Amino acid sequence: AKFILPVGENQMVRVVYGYGPATVGPCVKSWDYYDVDDLIFRVVQPSSSNPTRLPTSLPTRHPTASSVNVPTKSPTATPTRHPTPFPTNSPTLPPTLPKSFAQYDPFVNAPRCPLFSASCDTGDELISGVGSQSEGGPEPNAPNTIDGCNDSSLSVFQRDESIERIRIKSMDGDIMTVGGEVEVELVVNTAMD
Repeated sequence: AKFILPVGENQMVRVVYGYGPATVGPCVKSWDYYDVDDLIFRVVQPSSSNPTRLPTSLPTRHPTASSVNVPTKSPTATPTRHPTPFPTNSPTLPPTLPKSFAQYDPFVNAPRCPLFSASCDTGDELISGVGSQSEGGPEPNAPNTIDGCNDSSLSVFQRDESIERIRIKSMDGDIMTVGGEVEVELVVNTAMD
């Protein structure tokens, strides 16, 4: 799914995945088998003086004139005995944008990416599983929702529907910013029956 980021530094995506006739609200009530997980991520807010400018402390993917070192020495008229490659000061490469992996935040009871970044990812293990059932796959830190919305108590790991991974990423490859387009990618386990 793709969407445009609204105003707000800390944002969240909630994924609800399950089976059966449903009335989905803030918390699933009518599905028999389902998994609910949240992912909190950070979004750069425009400054009031320049709504399109990123804060200077954040790296950007594109170099600016001030981020490239330009040689200041001009070539000498007399050859040197041991020439050095020209230019002696190589250009600075643009910084690589940070990739942010979520960590469980016990203050909000859900995965959170602490950095401003181009993506936020739960990784393979942070939310893998479903609920706290006893059949070999309880979800770490279940339920991984900010409001305590629980997973189905009927779901069995690797047999019923579950969310295994959530990743949100900016479509332009730059840091997620208000007004920017993002895409949510999921890895899910589908039912065996």
